[in-house]
This record gives sequence, C-alpha cells and structure tokens, in this order.
Amino acid sequence: MTAATNPRTVSLCIFAFLASALITLAIKSSSHHGTAGWISSLSRASSHAHKIHAPPRVAYATFLAAKRPDTADVTGDADEDDEQDGYYIGTRVLAYQLLHSKSAGTNSSIPFIVLCTPDVSLRKRNRLKTDGATVIVAESLNADWVTAGVGEPRWKDVMTKLKLWQMTQYSKILFIDADMLVTGSLDGVFYDEATLTQATGNNPQNLKSDEPSLPRTYMFAAVPDIGFTSEAGGKFLGYDHPYPPDPNLSYLNCGFFVFTPSKDLFDYYTSLINIPGRFEPRFPEQNLLNYAHRRDGNMPWKPLWYGWNVNWPTEKDWRGMSLPHLARIPVLTIVCIIGGARSFHAKYWSGDPSHDPFLKAIWKEQRAEMEGFHRGRDAARKELN
Repeated sequence: MTAATNPRTVSLCIFAFLASALITLAIKSSSHHGTAGWISSLSRASSHAHKIHAPPRVAYATFLAAKRPDTADVTGDADEDDEQDGYYIGTRVLAYQLLHSKSAGTNSSIPFIVLCTPDVSLRKRNRLKTDGATVIVAESLNADWVTAGVGEPRWKDVMTKLKLWQMTQYSKILFIDADMLVTGSLDGVFYDEATLTQATGNNPQNLKSDEPSLPRTYMFAAVPDIGFTSEAGGKFLGYDHPYPPDPNLSYLNCGFFVFTPSKDLFDYYTSLINIPGRFEPRFPEQNLLNYAHRRDGNMPWKPLWYGWNVNWPTEKDWRGMSLPHLARIPVLTIVCIIGGARSFHAKYWSGDPSHDPFLKAIWKEQRAEMEGFHRGRDAARKELN
C-alpha cells in the first residue's frame, strides 16, 4: 500500500483541509455576532487583529496607592527609590504597553486612567502624566470592618477602585491591575459580546431588605480566577490549570473586568461596604464584586472571552494549545483553541520563584523597552526647551 493511499495519510489530509476551511469560515464570519459557541470566540479575537475604530467614550484604567501610606511623602521631595515600588513600576510598564507599544498598544487612541490615592507622591503622579497617563486622585474608600489580607499594606485602599463607577462620562471602562503583562492589543474587548448592557433580574429570593434597589440595567463582564476548579470550595490548581479554562468557573478575578460606570451601582456597592459581614473581606473589592454580581443573583457577571486575560499564567497560556493536543480534538471544535492569551496577571517585578520564567522575561523586556522609549522622549523634550 503506497503512502498516497494509506488511510491514515488520507485522514490527516482531510482533517487538515477541513480545519483550514473552518478557520477561514470563522474569520470571514466575524461580523455575525449571532454565531454561537467557540466560533464566536474566535471571531471576537480575529476581527480585532487589525486597526479598529474605538466606540465612543471608552477607557483603560488601573489603580495605584502609596507603597507605605503611613510614611508617604506627598510632596515628592523625599529621596525615595521609586525603583523599589513594584506597583508604580508596573503601572509605568502597563501605560507603555497600552499607549505606546507597537505590539500591544491601542490602535484607537484610547486613554489610560490611573486612579491614585492622595498619598501617591506628586513626583510619581507627574511621571505618569509625562508617560501619557490620565492621572485622577480620589479619596480612599474603606470601612473599619474591611481588613485586607496580610502582607500588602496598600490593599487597605483597594475599595477606592469602586470610584471608577462615578466616571459616567465613559460608556465602558476596562480595569486592569498594574501587575499585568500585555502582549497583544486589548482594544477588541470593548466589542466583546459580554459587554452588552444587561437587564437586571427580579428574583425576589435575591433581594435583601437591608440593601437598596438595584438599577434596571447594568454591564459588568470579567474573567474567572482559573486557579481553582469550578465546584464549591474548589480544588486549588494554580499554574496547573487547563487552557482554555473551564467555562463553568463562577468566582471572578478582580484584576481584569469591563463595566459601565453608574452612580446607582456605585451607591449600591457603597451600601454593601456599610453592612458588616455582607462579604468576606480578605480580598475586599474582589469579594464585594463577586457578591454583588454572583452568578445566581439578579446582576450576574458575564464571562469575557477567555483569551483576553489569565491569572496564574504560564507559557502554555501564551502559546495556546499545542498541535499534538489539537490532533485529538474533533474538527468541528478546533476553531475554538487556536492562539493564546493576550494579557497575564502576575507581579513579574518580584523575585517570586514560582513565576513562569518565559513570561517574566517578556515583562522585563517590556520594562527595558519602556525605559529606553521614555529616555529618548525626555531627551528630545530637553532639546526642544
């Protein structure tokens, strides 16, 4: 029997042909938002690979608090080593990635907001403005009973993130934690079908007498914490999670989410802060949002395409699924798993040995690229002056 007539060879050829045809069909069908399932996911990613026009009034945003709130020098005159403030460095790298990077930067001139607490020094604020960020200072939002986990003093201010809901001049905001590596454009997230406005449910069993009325509509879309299994009290997976992740995960991660600002929602959130014990306070804003937008509640969060962001990230998340794995998957579902994630949630400035070395190296390259980029711009400004 020759190779040309070998059944295995023929099957592989047919498999390759059908896979190619389906991928082409999915890309050409990217404008049809009614396409369900995995083909829709691929369409969302592929349709934003090239330059796009931003929808009106959208923004990227992150949050920055002082490293040592009790000793912070607000005037910026102290001889503080900013290089030791990981979140500040992370914010600068994130600003570069979103605003200036040739591979990951915005194609639509989308602004990048840095929401700061008042104890962030003027020196740092001014540097971020020079880097291109829109810096907004907001008074801290917290409550006595809300105590963040130990080991990170600035977590006491994370509830202040909720003040982004007061920025109703924007129709959509993508919040991204400062400890993030971005390797591909995120502009398309504003077109993700999960970011459509939702009608609030009216199940009376989900209404609490000590909580205010919910808004009639809302929009809150996020990615799950993929380090745990989906069942209640889920098993810890950490870096051993599957990619793509389990679609049934219900606990959202507060490092990457899209929302529509709303005064009514902000008032609802602050009412929850004022009810001791309403949510578990170890991860304050994350558990508040998980409670307010619980999947079985009246305002459930909607899952974004899994490729926009992952936590507990590894090189396999960046690369996507391997070809040997693809060969074991039915042809009709192959279009769902091509390509890896675009952003990765980890503190790559730290010395944590558990971090994926491949992704950490990319982040360090991005940091060096950022520093060189701004050295050049700063020198050019001096020459002009």
